[in-house]
Amino acid sequence: MIDYINQHERQTRNGFKLLNHFMLLMWRLGFGPYMQNPYAGYITVLITTGHKSGLVRRAPINYERDGDTVYCMPGFGAKTHWYRNLLVDPNCELWLPDGIWEGVAEDITDPEERLPLLRRLLIRAGFATRLIEGIDPAQLTDEELRQYSERYDKLVRIRLTKRRETPGDLAWIWPLLLTLEWLLWRIRRPAKSKDGITNRSTRPDSSRRVHTRFFNFEWKK
Repeated sequence: MIDYINQHERQTRNGFKLLNHFMLLMWRLGFGPYMQNPYAGYITVLITTGHKSGLVRRAPINYERDGDTVYCMPGFGAKTHWYRNLLVDPNCELWLPDGIWEGVAEDITDPEERLPLLRRLLIRAGFATRLIEGIDPAQLTDEELRQYSERYDKLVRIRLTKRRETPGDLAWIWPLLLTLEWLLWRIRRPAKSKDGITNRSTRPDSSRRVHTRFFNFEWKK
């Protein structure tokens, strides 16, 4: 049974790694703020310092925001990498829709505060909660929710301190790609005669030769 649980946890971790790479790319391309909704979930990028390596670590996570405070939950408890990083160095950064924020993290230990926060975070996780747990957190009773609080026993509060620029260091890429695609379309578009009729034969012979060589046959009239 333990081996099955460990295998299931490894598979879940691997699945989330792929999803995290995708979400991180979307944030870097500038699409992150537009992907926040109740179905996909509300996702931020948490930046911490590796507790062993000292390197910058980025992790997309679900969150709940209340003013200058952000709440989040380590999905794998105390073994979650970004949580272990925060235990060593609580200073962190968050990519939020209104900008990059610096913050300081702390554990939430008050049981009266933890239970309603857990429900809100499970709801904000969107489809992930239903996919992994098979539950609708909005419909759970307090007693049923307490059972999940034993599994998700770590909650984190991050107090936002300073706002910087808007995230999206790779946002320049997709306008460039669209521009290149438009230029290629303009180059490949068939020429038109004076009466407005498309005339493919007006292309110079050199372009037809490149085309025929590419497909390895000769153009014959």
